[in-house]
Amino acid sequence: MSTTSTTSVSKRRARASRRSATKPAVDAHGALPGQVVLVLQGGGALGAYQVGIYEAMHEAGIEPDWVIGTSIGAINAALIAGNRPENRLDRLRAFWDSVEQNTGAEAFEFLPGFGAALSNLATMARGIPTFFSPNGASWFGPHT
Repeated sequence: MSTTSTTSVSKRRARASRRSATKPAVDAHGALPGQVVLVLQGGGALGAYQVGIYEAMHEAGIEPDWVIGTSIGAINAALIAGNRPENRLDRLRAFWDSVEQNTGAEAFEFLPGFGAALSNLATMARGIPTFFSPNGASWFGPHT
């Protein structure tokens, strides 16, 4: 990388850092410029973190114009887009409360990895009743 491009990158990073350290730029009416887009990825437990992100946005008075998601992010996106802003957090919390489960593996937390392995095995064997149930035939291979 040339010195010129390195300097340019450094300046852009410094400007971005200053912007992120301040409140979002708003217009005279208190609105953010452009559209607010919330993009949520998949990945199981990340979905619970996404609720926290949305909650922070909501508390700051920022509601997304667009919500896009993949996998668990799509479920959260549907809950956000499909409900009025005043009901969204309650619906997200209700969904996540319904998929939380107690496997009893917490008793084995003192053995590193063992509690998590038991919890994972319980989920694979039983599923999560309000969310999914496993297909028993899948345990016998892809050709059944």
